Amino acid sequence: MKIGALVICSVVFFFFGLQGVSAVTLITDLNIDTATIARGYSVSSSDKNFNLIVLPGVLNQESRVLVKQIETTDVIFPENWEPVSEIYEYEVVTASALGENKALVVNFGLQEAQKNQKRIFAWDVEKEIWSELKTEVKDAKNLRVSLFVPAARLVVLEKPIMELGQASWYKYKNCDCAASPDYPKGTKLRVKNLANGKEVVVTVNDFGPVRALFPDRVIDLDKVAFKKIGALSRGILKNILVTLENK
Repeated sequence: MKIGALVICSVVFFFFGLQGVSAVTLITDLNIDTATIARGYSVSSSDKNFNLIVLPGVLNQESRVLVKQIETTDVIFPENWEPVSEIYEYEVVTASALGENKALVVNFGLQEAQKNQKRIFAWDVEKEIWSELKTEVKDAKNLRVSLFVPAARLVVLEKPIMELGQASWYKYKNCDCAASPDYPKGTKLRVKNLANGKEVVVTVNDFGPVRALFPDRVIDLDKVAFKKIGALSRGILKNILVTLENK
């Protein structure tokens, strides 16, 4: 792989339509050659919190790849969302090198485990807003997104709705239903056991568990639904992700 000189520097200027003044730190500037394209490559920030993954064959020609960290004052994020990561930007300089229908993968690793709802957002240059991306929540500290564009500015934002935690079970209606302290009755939720990958879609039909008494419990599943993602004998499932079902 041909790698140009690694440049670490900071410059201050108005950039990309973001509010305030941006200080840009260039994390890496490298050239990915044909041999590296064939086997794939990943570029990480020095703190390992940002990882750009170029899977084998995603690029169809050599290109410089840049990764930057952005520090911006007075950034306006969407209402009720707060940042839990730094702002990063990647760029495949030769935009045509990104193959058609080929995706770059970005993984964010958070410094601290976050139980609340987290999503990766991208800065929309034309609308000058942060737009939510389809985010895969790997666990309480890792999120991933696939992107089909050669450049993007990204951040992880958090909303104060619990999303990760424990699931208990109860016997009530014998259906794919659940009690939730966060969502109203009738809401459809996708409940995934991150320990085994099993998931079930449930409808909220009750309130609970009481968060003040059970601060680590994100949902209380009907017995029927619980059995689809874990053994009843476990009593409590510890690594559960609860998201809105949008289908």
